Amino acid sequence: MWDIRRILKDLADADRRRAILISFWRHGDAASKAAVTAQLARAVHFREETLRKMPVEKKADLLASRIGSHEFDQYLEAALMQYLTQDHTEMLGAFLDLWNIPHVKGSIEIDDYKPPVEGQVRDAVRQLESRYEKSDILIYLAAAGLLMGGPWREATWPVVDELTSA
Repeated sequence: MWDIRRILKDLADADRRRAILISFWRHGDAASKAAVTAQLARAVHFREETLRKMPVEKKADLLASRIGSHEFDQYLEAALMQYLTQDHTEMLGAFLDLWNIPHVKGSIEIDDYKPPVEGQVRDAVRQLESRYEKSDILIYLAAAGLLMGGPWREATWPVVDELTSA
C-alpha cells in the first residue's frame, strides 16, 4: 500500500520531499495553510504568529517532521497534489495523453473518462522514462493510486512495486 508516509519516505529523497512540502506553502489554499499552521504550532509548541512569519522552507521542514502523524496526512496529500499539478504539469499531461484522458495542463477536468489499466501504465512508463526522472514517475503513479483510488490504484501501484523492486 502506497500511503502518503510511504510515498514521502520511500520514493522522495530529501530534496524532493522538501520541494513537495514547499509546494503546499506556495500553492495551497489559505484555509488549509491556516489549519496546518495552527496544528503545527500545537505539535511543535510554537506560537502561530511565529510560524506564519517563517520562510516557506522552514515551514516545509517543520511539516516534514510530522510525516507519520496521521493528523497531518490530508495536508501532506494536498502538498503532493500541489507539487504534481503545479510543478509537473508536462509529465502529467504526457501520461494522460498516452492514456487518451482529456486534460488541461495535466489536470483531468471531466468525470467521464476511462482510467488506464496496468498494461497501459507499464507501456506509458516505458515510453516516458527517458524524458522524466524515475523518482518523479514513481511519485506520480503512487500518488495517482492514493489520491484517485479504485481502478487507478489497481493500475498504478503494481507498476510502482515492480519499478521499486527492480
